[in-house]
Amino acid sequence: MADRLFCLALVVLVGAFWSQTTELPGPTGGAALGPAFFPRVILGLIFGLTAILLVRSFVAAEQAVSFAGFGRFLKVHWRVPAMVAMLAGYVGLLGLTGFVLSSTIFLLGGFALLIREYSKPVLIASLALATLLPFTLNWVFENVLRTVLP
Repeated sequence: MADRLFCLALVVLVGAFWSQTTELPGPTGGAALGPAFFPRVILGLIFGLTAILLVRSFVAAEQAVSFAGFGRFLKVHWRVPAMVAMLAGYVGLLGLTGFVLSSTIFLLGGFALLIREYSKPVLIASLALATLLPFTLNWVFENVLRTVLP
């Protein structure tokens, strides 16, 4: 039953996000694909995996869902909900600050959250990656794919 409810929630979310992609402009200039293409590919993949999960939920034996050890799970794996919260913040910042700044902040926060032992080389590599990756991706999307990121 939990899988079916999860699938229903995912279908609603995919539908909501898909409807948002209809507001994106079509291909411009010499671009073969518009800015809505990549989000639709990801949404289609999520929808396909959701359909597989839905079919499996009817075919597989019913499994009982227990939240008895959920508190203990969160004490050990607290980074999972923290990353989900950071992702929500990233999506919120994306429209306000743009791709480069919000991605840099998200990567710096993600590295700070996920790195267990800090050392000088790890910090230098993390800072370099968190600053260079958004600029590089932005350049690739704008100059190679001819798609303007927010």
